[in-house]
This record gives sequence, C-alpha cells and structure tokens, in this order.
Amino acid sequence: MPSVSEETVDPVVVDGVHRLSPTGISVLVVGGGVGGLMMALESWRQGHSVRLLERNEKIDTEGDCFGVLPPAWTTVRFFPTMKEQFERESYDVLLSFWRYEGKLILNRGEAEWNQPGAVHPARDVRVPWLEARRSIANMLAGQCERLGIKIECGHTAISYDETEREAIVTTTRPDGTIRRETADIVVAADGVGTASHGHVTGKTVRAESSGYAIYRGLIPMDLLKSKLDVVIQEKFLSSARGEFRIYMAPGNLHAILALTRDFVCYAITYQEESGSAKESWRAAVSADDVLERLNRTPGWDPDVIKLLSCIPEKSGVDWTLRWRDPQPQWVSSGGRVVQLGDSAHSFLPTSGNGATQACEDALSLASCLRLGGKGKGRLATKVHNKLRFERVSSLQKTGFDNKRKMHSADLDTAEAQPEQNTVGMPEWIWSHDPVEYAMKNYALAEAHLTKGSPFQNTNGPPGVTYEPWNIAEEMAKEKIPVLTA
Repeated sequence: MPSVSEETVDPVVVDGVHRLSPTGISVLVVGGGVGGLMMALESWRQGHSVRLLERNEKIDTEGDCFGVLPPAWTTVRFFPTMKEQFERESYDVLLSFWRYEGKLILNRGEAEWNQPGAVHPARDVRVPWLEARRSIANMLAGQCERLGIKIECGHTAISYDETEREAIVTTTRPDGTIRRETADIVVAADGVGTASHGHVTGKTVRAESSGYAIYRGLIPMDLLKSKLDVVIQEKFLSSARGEFRIYMAPGNLHAILALTRDFVCYAITYQEESGSAKESWRAAVSADDVLERLNRTPGWDPDVIKLLSCIPEKSGVDWTLRWRDPQPQWVSSGGRVVQLGDSAHSFLPTSGNGATQACEDALSLASCLRLGGKGKGRLATKVHNKLRFERVSSLQKTGFDNKRKMHSADLDTAEAQPEQNTVGMPEWIWSHDPVEYAMKNYALAEAHLTKGSPFQNTNGPPGVTYEPWNIAEEMAKEKIPVLTA
C-alpha cells in the first residue's frame, strides 16, 4: 500500500505543499481552534474537500501559551512555509522545578524528545517546549488561507444530525438567521461546550468542575523591564534560551512561569472552593487576585511576587477546569459526525497534552478517511475512534496523576530525590506517530469492527492494559468534592 502521507498521484502543489489525489470526500470542520485548523489543513493535504466554520467573527487568537508535543507536528514538514514560521516563532525554553520559596529542585533542561539519540515523529523539525497560542492560531489560519481553504466566521453550531447520504450541522448567525450546512463528514471541533453530544451519544453529557481552576495570562516584556529592578530582571529574564519553571508548593497549588524573550506566561493551578471561576479568555482578573491566592501560602519567593505584581489590570483569566468523564464514543451511530479535541475529550493542563491530542485526532482522522475512501467514510470515522480512544483516555488520566504528584509531594523529599518526585513526559507520549499508526492498524481495526477479529491498540503506556476510569474516582483519591459547573 502506498504511504498515505507521501503518495502523490498527479499532485497539486500550492505554497510548496503537495496535495494527494482527490478522495471525493467532503469534510466540514466546525470550530477554528488548534485542532479544527489542523483538521482543515490535513484534510486538504490528504485530498479531501474541506471548509471550516468558526463561531467568532474571526479566528480566535486569545490565550497565552501551551506546550504542543512532537506528535502534533508529524506532518508539518510537508508545509514548508508553516514549518519555517513554526521554528522561528516557537520558544525553545529549558525546564526546571523549584520550591515556592525560590530554591531550585531540579534543572531538567532539554525536552526529552530533544535529548541526544531521541527520535520523534516530527522529522526534521525542532520541537520546543513552548508555543504562544496567538502565534500558533495565526500560523495555522495563515496556512489555510494560502491553500485556499474556506473559513466562514460567525457560525455558532446549535445542532448536529445526519441522513444516510450526508451529515448536517445547523448554525445561527449574528443577525439571527439559521443556516443548514452539509458534508459527507462533519467534524465537531467546537470545544467542551459542543452541541454534538445529543446526536453522537444520544444524551447530553454534563460538564463538571474538576475541583480546580487556574489563573493564567501574559505579562509583556516591555512592561516587565519598565517595572522590575535590574536584580530581578537578571534573576528571571536573562536566560538566552528562556525558562519553563514549575514551582511546587503546599496547599493544593502549583505555579508555572514561562520566561521567554517576548513575555512571561504565568499559570497558577489551585483548588477551587466554590465553582465561581469561568471558562472564558475574557473573564478578566488582575495582579491583586493572583497575589491574594498565592499569599494564602506564606513564604513565596518575594521576587516571584514582585514579578507577578506586574500583571496588567484585568488582563489575566480565572479559568475553571471543566471535565467530562472519558467518553468512548466520539462518532455518531451513522458514522458521519465525529467529535475532535475538547469536544471528545477535555484535558487538565497538568497533562501537557490537550492541544497535542486535538492535533493527533486531526492527523489520524484525515488519514483514516483517505484509507477508507469515499465508499467507507462512515466506517473510517469509527476506525479512527477505535484507534484513538484508549490512548487519549490514558493521557487524560495523567493530568490527574501529575497534579496529584505535584500537590501532594513533600518538598524536602522532592528536593532530596527530584527525579522520583517531579513529573516528566514518557517516551510513549512524545514518540507516537498518529499517521503511521493509522496506516499500520487501519485494516486490523476495521476487521475488528466489522468481523469481530481480535485487535489490541499499542499506542498507550507500554505493558499496561487499559482500564476504564472516571473523575469521581480520581477526585476521591484527593478527597475533593465534585463541584457542578
């Protein structure tokens, strides 16, 4: 079988991107986040006809920064302009762990996948720890524009449906008009609040608070240099590479400071008492709100406090971490509506995997649709679901495991045995190639679904048999009450 990622029969080349031969499959992506944009790009490259609907009046670039691991960038080498922009605008920071009082616990340095001898799936691409969400959104949307992918803004999806012949999404426009949009396959990439659950699973799946919320935002570099004295600037802002610092603290709290050439990104995860935090980049908070939370734990490094006192007025967010139990079914019974990213599986930030898994979904789904072809598109979506669910669910659980490890660690023990008491990123997470995995396992998974043939996924933690789990069990381990959102 020719490689689904490299086969070019009568290729079309646009902006240096080789498009594979047409499949005849029309794909409508709903949601212009990172996962939705990647789905649009990879659908185009794989030969599908694609367009994208976004609820905002333009592609949303709000947000701060995140880590996106090598599997998400498996095919970025096929997009030369985007690859160059990605490497130019990324932040190749070094990772370290600190006590909240300001003492270094562990200087981990390079990402595991950039260590000597490591092999990751984003071949010929330097993948750093950190990306700015604004840069990534603009990069992906810009590549869509160069390829001529149609992005229609101002569409809010209110329902999903399908017939034997087509998938349907009903949207509202800002002027109140209602539109009915159709395609062979509709991809619901519209986030944790998606309206697709009723059609995909037959029930409304309520989002609950995970028991935690997060203060997060950016402090511009020019503001920091105008407010901080030279000693503090030297302490936090002098690294040529930049730093990704994780501060461990008592009191069910940890803080991250990403120190880059352009900004400082902060993220303080804390146990939520009332469920009052919001899920919106526009739920603004200020320095006083953040510092009040930190100062509930006496002893913080005073220079960290001074740095965070530079947070601009009403610039940060207090973001509730909402959650749904792992949902095995991401695809409607008819096979034409597919959930992707947070619509299918929400992540805690402590997993370090939310954006990565949305992109892995996109790469896998676009590949499966090509492998299945026009006649088996509805089966191809279910093969994709089969290949992805157990891996994603295992990764969702790591968010709870990592948070519990950081929040429950005895700091003296962590300092004495840092490798055993800080979090890392195992190879099975960052070495996975979702395109190659689909190619190698599509036929086996299809036979499993259609004939009952044996099939076992191999893209999860080595030597571990997947077992279902839920948020109530995880929160019980920490004795955290479940808060309704």
